[in-house]
Amino acid sequence: MGRLFDAVRIPAAVAHRAFAGHEVPVVGWRLARHLRGGPVIHDPAGSRYYALVPPGTAEDWRAPAAECLGEGAFLGVPRPDLTEYDQGTRASYWAVPVSRPGKLCRVSDVLTVAMVGGVLADEDEDEDEDEDEDEDEGEATS
Repeated sequence: MGRLFDAVRIPAAVAHRAFAGHEVPVVGWRLARHLRGGPVIHDPAGSRYYALVPPGTAEDWRAPAAECLGEGAFLGVPRPDLTEYDQGTRASYWAVPVSRPGKLCRVSDVLTVAMVGGVLADEDEDEDEDEDEDEDEGEATS
């Protein structure tokens, strides 16, 4: 990787929070719309999405909620005809298929998904911690 494209690895939880949805087809549709048809691979077994971006993006990537893989990294790319989730195999597929050679996601669009989803995922974790603390206090006073 790195010569033709870099790939931003977005945890599924981050992508789902960014688009306020947990249904895989809905998130795929929203990714396609927000990323203007730029190609995205979904790895259901690993619970992550890979947005393909221009080479060199990894050098300057600074979004903590998603990692950018660049030169020297390996990414298994699904066959072009794998465009739907198969629950039986849980194999990687194109959540947003390649529309034409050379078409990649805009870095700014992917960064928006990573930042918004990351902030919302952090807020969800904070709320979960607050609920755990409330439960612990309730047990201590019983």
